[in-house]
Amino acid sequence: MLKKIPNSNIAAIIERYQLTEEALAVLSPNMLPKQAIDALVEKELYNDSIQFIAHALPMIDGIFWASEALSLRKNEWDNTQLQAINSAKHWLQQPNETNRIRANQLADRIGLDVAPAWVAKAVYWSGTGSIVSPELPTVMPPDFLYGHAIAAAISIAAAIPEWQPEDIGYEKFYLTVIEQGINIAQGAPLHITLLTINGES
Repeated sequence: MLKKIPNSNIAAIIERYQLTEEALAVLSPNMLPKQAIDALVEKELYNDSIQFIAHALPMIDGIFWASEALSLRKNEWDNTQLQAINSAKHWLQQPNETNRIRANQLADRIGLDVAPAWVAKAVYWSGTGSIVSPELPTVMPPDFLYGHAIAAAISIAAAIPEWQPEDIGYEKFYLTVIEQGINIAQGAPLHITLLTINGES
């Protein structure tokens, strides 16, 4: 039993997102969450494993997981991208509206073709505030939209920027991140450490 994913089976979890054909062939609704993750990893369906964990973990744990995953590639991000990751970490430390809006501003500045924007969007779509301009009537995000952003952050980071020969590579990255996700699901404490940004003390 995973402490943070206490579901008796995965039926409710796999209704939160669109499964791939490959995942549908591996998963059955009566599986335990850990069985589902193990089955996906065994078939090397790493992206499907990320999708499952992203939609299974509680929101705070999931955003922390994504920020830790992106920290594995910290040398690849420019200062603004590092600030976007840190904006998620700041919000985890102080989940207020100011930090949520700041995360969205940074996400929009760097664009959704890079992973750090998605972890910042996960904060914005966390369900803790409106996702339209303040002068407009409140619009809350769809349920589990943050899970899509968490999964996108990790999956994009696995592919972009391109891995160099001396790097760990996408497969080891995926396996490391999946292991991190399992550890968080088992109840590992969330130790938030901000990334160092050049020029900032």
